[in-house]
Amino acid sequence: MGYGAMQLNIANRLTLIRIGLIPFFVTFVLVDNLTTDPLLIFASRIAATVVFLVAAITDMLDGYLARRYNLITNFGKLMDPLADKLLTMSAFVAFVEIDYRGNHPVFPAWAIIVILGREFLVTGLRALALERGRVIQADHLGKHKTIMQLVGIIIVLVGLCVRDFLRWRMPNGLSVFDDFFTMILILVLIVIVTLTTASGVQYLWKNRDLLWEPEKI
Repeated sequence: MGYGAMQLNIANRLTLIRIGLIPFFVTFVLVDNLTTDPLLIFASRIAATVVFLVAAITDMLDGYLARRYNLITNFGKLMDPLADKLLTMSAFVAFVEIDYRGNHPVFPAWAIIVILGREFLVTGLRALALERGRVIQADHLGKHKTIMQLVGIIIVLVGLCVRDFLRWRMPNGLSVFDDFFTMILILVLIVIVTLTTASGVQYLWKNRDLLWEPEKI
């Protein structure tokens, strides 16, 4: 009991809060599956945006607290990156399911497959590195990728909120906004996929020696 209390410091609790917020975020953002009421959809998308922002803030805060007050634990090393991946991947997968402009998802499935593939690749490389007593730290490109993913998700959520408001209150302006929002979505997707792919290739190149079996003496 004492060990568990010691491990669950404030930084670890924030990580658990972030994980606990994910089901609420997914429910709110995929409100289209539950109702066709435009007001309820708009309110739920606002709630989804707020929940995601709170979760993103806990991501920055728990890392700062862990470093500032030396609260780094094995629990945090495992759960903090897992919570980050669960949060961002939940958003990206949800965007594939959201119908946008008539049977067109917010983001295409192939792009999410690329993003997920990169995460599996890096996770696998880190597991191989641990077997050989090496720790692969996040590099600058990987950090930029994570930041851009969070920013991109927030941009999409805000855009969906505006679109849902127009559909509720000003349907005549929806077509013009959709043309603008589509260009934003394409730009965000290009940046995210490019950074994600480049980051994955860089991790693979820097740690290519892990793919070769060590010589047996």
